[in-house]
Amino acid sequence: MLCVRNLSPYARWLCVTRRHAATFDTKRKLLQRSRALKLPNHTQYDYMKDGIAEVLADRITDISRDFPFIVDLGCNKGHIYKHLNKHITSKLVECDTCKELLECPRDDTEFEHEQLLLLREDVLPLEDNSVDMVISNLWINWVNDIPSLFKEVERVLVSDGVFLGSMYAAESVYQLRVSLQQAELERTGGISLHVSPFVTPQDIGGLLHSTKFCMITLDSEEITVTYPDLYFILKELQGMGESNCLEGQPRVIRRDVLSSASAIYHSLYGKEDGTLPLSYNILYFIAWKQSKLQGVPKARGSQTASFKDMDKLMDKNRSKDK
Repeated sequence: MLCVRNLSPYARWLCVTRRHAATFDTKRKLLQRSRALKLPNHTQYDYMKDGIAEVLADRITDISRDFPFIVDLGCNKGHIYKHLNKHITSKLVECDTCKELLECPRDDTEFEHEQLLLLREDVLPLEDNSVDMVISNLWINWVNDIPSLFKEVERVLVSDGVFLGSMYAAESVYQLRVSLQQAELERTGGISLHVSPFVTPQDIGGLLHSTKFCMITLDSEEITVTYPDLYFILKELQGMGESNCLEGQPRVIRRDVLSSASAIYHSLYGKEDGTLPLSYNILYFIAWKQSKLQGVPKARGSQTASFKDMDKLMDKNRSKDK
């Protein structure tokens, strides 16, 4: 059983208060994503999702087995779809809560392709033990009930099935968060949450383990992008559909706060050429559904040799080879 005391504050929120209050305003997030799709040249904001999708697709090819049935959870505009072919899968089902994103045109492909509109982000209308791989690209961040979603993923996966994904992790866009907090404290005497909370690797590792996934592997990558100014950053996040949608928080930022935040951002993080860096910390994870075919580690204390005798054992093996 997962011990709540050992979790970070955000993970503790997920496990303890998720039944009583929602972290994110789901309707507001759907509206943000659909509005981003209507922006002129909306594809110019896809660089982050496209880049991470390519990394995830490359990791699929590193696994030496076939995945006849793959589910893309939170498919957005089909960023994963672009990088799959008949040698990777024979069937892909794209799932999302936003109907407009599912209706985005896709190129023709050699494998079977279906789309599924999710009425709830934490309920998958799929049969038990039916999916070979579930993949999710920068979508789980906006799910209110991540533990329930992970249970659903574990339910639909076949034995020894794979759960592969990416998320924005802790310390993402920290430059923006710090600048806004300092500016608001200076101008209003208080702080509102204008940047959503992010998970840590410990959060996701613990939740995957508590959902009975095994062979869990996590790694992270920091990607820093430079922008002309603070207003350009806010416009980019809006175009990416990643604007703040925290429940119960103000939807607008006062002009004087923005002006102050811009000055603070430049003073703390600005580069010599006047541009502003913004860091995205990407967390990758892969986990496997338990199976009898998987290797099981030996019981603690069952070893027949000690590491301190390693030199003697190696010398003994060399003498045998001679």
